This record gives sequence, structure tokens and C-alpha cells, in this order.
Amino acid sequence: MSTAPETEGAVPLRRVEAELARQTLELQGNSEAPIPRACMSNLVVFCDRREQADEVCRQVPDIVSSHPARVLLLLAEPASSADASNQSGGNGGVTASVLVRRLLTGRSSTGFSEQVTLHAAGGAIAKLPFAVRALLIGDLPINLWWYSTQPPPLAGAILYDLAERAEQIIYDSLGWLEPAWAVAATSTWLGQFQQGLPGGRWRVASDLNWRRLKYWRRILKQAFDEAAAPGAVGSATELLVEHGPHAVIQAWELVSWLTSQLGWRAKTGNVQQGTEMAWRFEAPHGMVRVRICRLPQGPPEVMKLRLACKLSGTPGAVVIRLEESLRHVVEQEGVAAAPRTANFKPQSLAELLSRQLSDRERDPVFDESMAVAQDLAKSLV
Repeated sequence: MSTAPETEGAVPLRRVEAELARQTLELQGNSEAPIPRACMSNLVVFCDRREQADEVCRQVPDIVSSHPARVLLLLAEPASSADASNQSGGNGGVTASVLVRRLLTGRSSTGFSEQVTLHAAGGAIAKLPFAVRALLIGDLPINLWWYSTQPPPLAGAILYDLAERAEQIIYDSLGWLEPAWAVAATSTWLGQFQQGLPGGRWRVASDLNWRRLKYWRRILKQAFDEAAAPGAVGSATELLVEHGPHAVIQAWELVSWLTSQLGWRAKTGNVQQGTEMAWRFEAPHGMVRVRICRLPQGPPEVMKLRLACKLSGTPGAVVIRLEESLRHVVEQEGVAAAPRTANFKPQSLAELLSRQLSDRERDPVFDESMAVAQDLAKSLV
């Protein structure tokens, strides 16, 4: 576990490496032991709001305790009059601050983790990739965490420049606006980005929202198994997914995955802005209506899934609900069956990111689900 921030300060860009070395020596104190630098990769984090950068700073100690990295935190803010007056500074409008943390690497071993925060506003934002290149540790992989509500394919030149040499981009579709356009653009962009780097090197793009759905996917496989719900899938007439505010893409990805697994094909779709999206799917047994509905309040999660169907020949439904205790409850309407429950430990943002940083293989199930998601988007736009 890493300690709280111990020392920090603003420095010229040309002095960043020297300041990192100085702070590390200061933390080491009088010890003459070699200085271990715990570092598995370069982690570049892009934020376009100050509250996002503050949240990243709170999460970094937990992230680097699981995945030691040199963290380059970028804050790109809209221009203001105060920012504009600083554009002629010696750093070309990019300011830097440096922080070295003590990091426990074992029961008694201590290492050090490095964080450099780069801030730019307005036209100076375009200079951030150049500053980043000068601070990367050259022989380590590059991971880019795109921590912005702007979908990656709509971000323009800044993402292209930052991702030019990155082996992995991690983004989060939670809270995206204009979901149909965002999903359609992202699905196309994924295929282009994952084509690879010069020399045949691999690279991958990952959505943290997909990782959040891990437990939903697991419990749905169990709930819709023929032994658990006889005849349910083969007699389905409607699938309803309800979600809290800001979780529409999460619900969309779950529907895309589930319909892909079941072999259903989307035919037509329509949208009621801000409240509901609906499609007609062709299933092996006939047409199925699929709806994604937004709840007026609640957490940014998928809250409920209901499959209207027949169970052992009797009209009913399979219902999975997420309760406040983060317990999934599986019920069968229309038959005498006791509810089943499954408890899953909630994952923090730091846990989600750390696990994704270590999971560097492409996910063909995710790719297939996003292809379905793109078909659903096209039917709406």
C-alpha cells in the first residue's frame, strides 16, 4: 500500500527528471541502499475537467500499488482569460508539477512511484503530446487512460497524437452523451485502432464499462441456462433492461452481448430521447421486442433485466435485479420457484483500471458485442 502524497511542487518542464530524482533521494533519507524504482509501464492519463484530475490523484496510490507505473497525468482545460495570459510562458503554456510517492513492494521492501502532472489550456493543449514524449520511459509499454466523457473517435488530433505509440487505450463510456452516435463511431474506431502498430506490435482498446458488466454476464449465463429456466430463451417475447442515469451505454453493451450470445438479429429500432430505446429482433423462434429504459434516479448501473417468456410451458418471466447491497436477485415469475441471490464485491475505479492494465489481450467477445452494438446504433441514427 502506498502512502499519501508526501512532497510536490511546480517545476519547468526541462527540470522534471531532476526534480523526480531529488524527491526520490529526499524520501530515501539517509539510507545507502540502492533506490528501487517500481515501474511496469508508462500510464498516461488524459482529463479535460479539473474534477476528473482530482479524482485520478485520489486513485493513483491504489493503482500503482497493483500496477507500478510512471504516471503522466494530463489536464486539458478550456481557455480562460487567466490561462491566455500565461500562454507566452517559458513552458509554452504547459505547466508541470512532480510528485514521488513511497510504495511498499513487499512486507518490508520500499520502492518509489513517480507522478508528473501536466496542465494546459486552450491552444496549449496541442503541445501536451510533445511534453509527454519527452517524459516517457523509453523501454516500457505505454498505456493511455482516456478519462473523458468525449468518446475516443470524436476526440480529434489530441487523442491521435497521444495514442500514436500506445499499446493500450482504456476508456470509460459511462456518461457519454448522444449514445447512438457515440456507439456507432466507437465501434468503427475500435477496428481501426486495433489493427496494430508498425513492426507488427499489438495494441488493444478497452472499455471499463465492459469490465463492470462482468458479474451481469456471469449471472445471466446461469439464469438463462435451460436447466435453470426450461424453455425461457426459446419462447422469449420481450427483453427489458432498466438502468440508472448515465448508464445507457452500459445497458447497451449488455443487450449487445446477450443478443449476440442468443443468436438474435436486430431488424428495426426507434428511440424516445432520454427515456427509451427499442428494437425488434429476429430470433430462431420468432420476433422479440428489446427495450432499454432509463430510470429517473439511481446509481449509474444496470438495475434490472426482465425476459418475458414461458417457463415449462407457463407464461412468466425471468427477472434479475441489482439491489442496493450489490446483490443480484434472480426470480422466476409465473412458477413456484424460490428467488436465488448472488453477492459480488463492488470494484472501485482503481481496481477496474488496475485489472485492465494487466489484461492486455484482445477480447473477441467484446469485439463481437461492439459489432452488434454498431448495428443497433445504425438502426437508430
